[in-house]
Amino acid sequence: MTKHLQLLTDQVSDGRNILIYGTGSHGRGLLHVLRERGIEPVGFIDGNSALQGRSLAGLPVLPPTVLTEQNTVERFFIIIAAFFFKREIAAFLEKCGFLHNIGYVAYSDLKPRDYAVEVSGICNLHCISCPRGGEPSSKRTTKMMSFDSFKKVITKIRREDPLVGNIQLYQWGEPTLNKDLPAMINYARGNGILSTISSNLNYQADFEALIDSHPECLRISVSGTGDNYSVTHTGGDWNVFLSNVERIADLRRKIYPEMKVELYSHLYKQSLGTQQKLISDICRRFDFEYHPVPAYLISLDDVMRYCEGEPLPDSAQHARELMLVDINEGLKMAKAEALLDCDALRVVLINADLSVSTCMMFFYPEKNSCADNFLNVTIEEIDALRNKASLCIKCRKHGIHRYCGVYAKISEKEYS
Repeated sequence: MTKHLQLLTDQVSDGRNILIYGTGSHGRGLLHVLRERGIEPVGFIDGNSALQGRSLAGLPVLPPTVLTEQNTVERFFIIIAAFFFKREIAAFLEKCGFLHNIGYVAYSDLKPRDYAVEVSGICNLHCISCPRGGEPSSKRTTKMMSFDSFKKVITKIRREDPLVGNIQLYQWGEPTLNKDLPAMINYARGNGILSTISSNLNYQADFEALIDSHPECLRISVSGTGDNYSVTHTGGDWNVFLSNVERIADLRRKIYPEMKVELYSHLYKQSLGTQQKLISDICRRFDFEYHPVPAYLISLDDVMRYCEGEPLPDSAQHARELMLVDINEGLKMAKAEALLDCDALRVVLINADLSVSTCMMFFYPEKNSCADNFLNVTIEEIDALRNKASLCIKCRKHGIHRYCGVYAKISEKEYS
C-alpha cells in the first residue's frame, strides 16, 4: 500500500469524510479504485453549476463553496481528480485551510501515471488542425490493436499500476473503427479500469453494443454546423453527425444513463454566434456537457517546427487562419508557464502496434518512440527513457510542453 493510500485509510479510521474534487474521467476512475478497496467517499465537488445538485454513482455533486463553510477542514479530506486544473484547485483548497498531505492529496499522488491506449491507428477524417490533415507519415502504424493484445496491455497496467482506475482509448485515431472496442471496454471494466472514448461520430459503428459495454465517458468533437462543419472536421458530414448524436442520446437513455457525454466544440472564426447556440441547444436537449474551447494546432510536431522557423504545413496554415487564438498568442501563454511541469509526461501512450511514444502530443514516430513493445519493457524502464528524452529537452526549451494545457484552460465563458 502506498503512503498516500494509507493516509486515506487513516482519514476514514479517524472519522473524516472523503470528497472527490472533479466528476470527470479521473474522478469516476478514482471512485472505482476507492470502492474496490472498501473506501466510500461521501460525494463529489465540481465547479460546473450544471452538475451541482445531481447524483453521480450514488453520490451527490456539491459546489466548491461547501468547503468554505465552518468546520470543513476537520470534517473532510479532499482528493483532487482533475487533469489540467490540479494546481488551481490546490490553491483554492489551501485558501480554505486544507494542507497537502494533511487535508488533501491529488489522485496523481496515488498513481503518478495515466495511460492512453490507441486502439485504432487510423481515422476516417482529415481535420486541418490535426496532422491527419497533412501528409501521412509512412512509419506511423495504421493497424488496429487486437483484442488479445489489449487484454495483455490491461493485465500489465493493473500489475504495474494497480491504482489506475481510468484510461483513454484514443489519441490520434478514431476508436469506433475498431470492431473489438465494445469487448475492450468490457474487459477493462471487468479488470477495475473505466474507459473514456472520443469520437467524431462520422462512422456508423455498432453504437448499441458500444454503449452496452458501458464506457464511462464519451467525448464528442464538433467544429461548426451545416456546411461549415466539414471545413474543419474535414471530410465529415454534418447530417451524419447529427443523426449519430441522436442515436447516441437515445441509446444512452435506454442502456446507460450515467454515461458521461462531453461535447467539445472546437471554436473557429466562422463557427460562432448562431452556430454555437445550435450546438449548445443540442447539449441541453440531450443532457450533454457543453465545452466550447478555442481550436489550436493539436500536433506539437507542427508547433515545434514553427518555433524553429519552419513554415506550417498547408493544412495547418489553413487552420491557423481560422483560429480565434493564434499560435503566437498560445505560445506566449505557454512560455509564461514554462517552469511548470509537463502534463503530457504523466501519460503513457501505447500505440496500436504496442509501441510506446515518448510524448502523446507528437504525432510522427520519428524521434518519438521509447519502446517498440509495451509488453516487453517495465514501466520503470519506460519512465527512465522518457524522462531523459532529447525530444522533451527540445520541447521545454520553447515552453511547448505547456501549449496544449493553456488552450484547454482558456475560459469557456468567453466564447459560450
